[in-house]
Amino acid sequence: MAKASSSFTRRSAMAAGGAAIASSGVSPLHAATERDVVIIGAGLSGLNAAMLLEEAGNSVAVIEGRNRIGGRVLTLKGLPGNPEAGGNSILGGYGRMRDISDQLGIELMDYTPRSASSKPEVALGGSVISKKDWPSHPLNKMPEGARERSPSGYIWGVIAANNPLESFEDWYDPKFWKYDGPVYGLLRNLGWSEETIAQVYDTNVQYGTSAHDTSLLMWYFIQKWFATQSDIEPVSLSAVGGNQRIPEAMANSLKSEVHLGKTVAGVRLVDGHAEVHCSDGSIYKAKRVICSAPLPPLRWMKFDPILPPTKRAAILSIGQMLITQTHIIPKEPFWEEDGFDPSMWTDTPAGVVSAQRFGESAEEVTNFLCWSRGHTAQYLDTLGEEAAKARVVAEIEHLRPAAKGKIEALGFKSWQLDPFSGGDWAVWHPGQIAAYLLDMGKAEGRIHFCGEHTALSNRGMEGAMESGERAAFEVMDLL
Repeated sequence: MAKASSSFTRRSAMAAGGAAIASSGVSPLHAATERDVVIIGAGLSGLNAAMLLEEAGNSVAVIEGRNRIGGRVLTLKGLPGNPEAGGNSILGGYGRMRDISDQLGIELMDYTPRSASSKPEVALGGSVISKKDWPSHPLNKMPEGARERSPSGYIWGVIAANNPLESFEDWYDPKFWKYDGPVYGLLRNLGWSEETIAQVYDTNVQYGTSAHDTSLLMWYFIQKWFATQSDIEPVSLSAVGGNQRIPEAMANSLKSEVHLGKTVAGVRLVDGHAEVHCSDGSIYKAKRVICSAPLPPLRWMKFDPILPPTKRAAILSIGQMLITQTHIIPKEPFWEEDGFDPSMWTDTPAGVVSAQRFGESAEEVTNFLCWSRGHTAQYLDTLGEEAAKARVVAEIEHLRPAAKGKIEALGFKSWQLDPFSGGDWAVWHPGQIAAYLLDMGKAEGRIHFCGEHTALSNRGMEGAMESGERAAFEVMDLL
C-alpha cells in the first residue's frame, strides 16, 4: 500500500521540485509592477506555493478576496476553546502540515482522547432514544444484523468492508473507474431498504446531499486514505490557540505582505504575461498565475482566453459540500442533569451535535459544534443567521429539556454563503472522477491551478498543501 510520510520536510520537497475581462465593465486603477508569480488566494495551498516560490528566489504577490488570512481554515477566536469552523484536524500522515507547524513554531496538541470520550445519543422523532431501547425501537431502520449499532458513522465500516482499492491512490487509476457510480447502487446491492438508506446515509450526510449524487469511488478513496492516516499515527492534532494560526504564520513569513480585500474578477493572458483583474479595478501582472480559488469562485471569474471545454465543464459541475455550522456555548452542564451523553446524532436541523473539549481540562465541554450538512444546511441558510441559530437552540432544548436556558448560540458559519468559498470541500458526483479528475490540476497557458479539489493523494488541509507544492514546482520549472 502506498503511504504518505509524516517525516516530510520542506527541504526534501524543494530538492524534489525542479474577450471576457474587457467586457466586465471594470476600469483599471493601476497596472502593478510585473512579478514572477501572482497567487490568487491566501489559504493553505496558495500560501504554501508562495513560500516555496520565494525560497527559490522568485518575486511573488499573494492576493486574497477576504479581509483575513486562512481560506477555509477559520478559528472562532472569540469563543471558549477557540473552536474551528473549518480545517479541524491534522492527522497522522499530514507531513506537510506538521512540518510547516514545526518550522513556524506552532505547537500541536493531540485531542484524540478527548473526542473519544463521547458516545453520541441517537435522537429521532422528537426525543432521545436510550441506548438500551435503541435495538428494538420502531424508528430504528438499521440493516439486518446491525440494529444495535448507531447510525452515526456506520457507513464508514460498510465502505471499508466493500472497498476494492489496495491503496488510496488507486482512485486515479482508470482501471478502478468502473466504481465511479452512485453510493446508492452499492447500498441497494447490499439489500438496504429505502428507509435504511434514508436514515443511515441521507440523514446527516457526510459527503454530497444523498446516496444518489455521491461517487462511490470517491468514498473508497476517502475511506482508504483515512485508514492510512491512522496506520501512520492515530492522532487528531490541532494548533494550540487555533489552526488559523498556521496560515497566519505562513503569511507573516513571506517577504511581501498579502493583499487583502482583492476580489478577482478575471484573468487575462496577453503579450507574454498574465493579468489578474480585481473588482476594485486594480491589475496584477506576472509571468505566471497560480489560482487556488475553490470551484464556485472559479465559476464567477472570467478567463481570457476561455478555458478548454473539459476544464470548464469540471469547474461548472463538480459539487461542493454544503455545511452550515452553529457553535453553541453551554452555560451549565445540563447533561449531568438528564444523564445523557452531551453529544447527539439527530434528525433535526441541528444535525450532529458534537461536544468539544478544548479547555485546560479534558473533561470540560467548552462548546458544541452543530454540523448541518447537505439539504439541512441549505434549509438553515434560508432562515438567515439569527433565525437559524435560534432554530438550532430550540431543537436542542426540545430534545434535551434540561438544556433550556442553559445554552447560547454564539458562533455561526455557512460555507456555501461565503462568496470566497461557495461551500466546503469538493464532492465528486457519479462519473466525474473518470471525466475530470486528472484534468483538474493541469495548467492552462500561464495559469496554474491548486486547491484541495486538485489534489490526488491527500484530502483536507494536507491536500491543499500538496496541491500548492505541485503548482509551485510547475512554475519553478517554467520561470
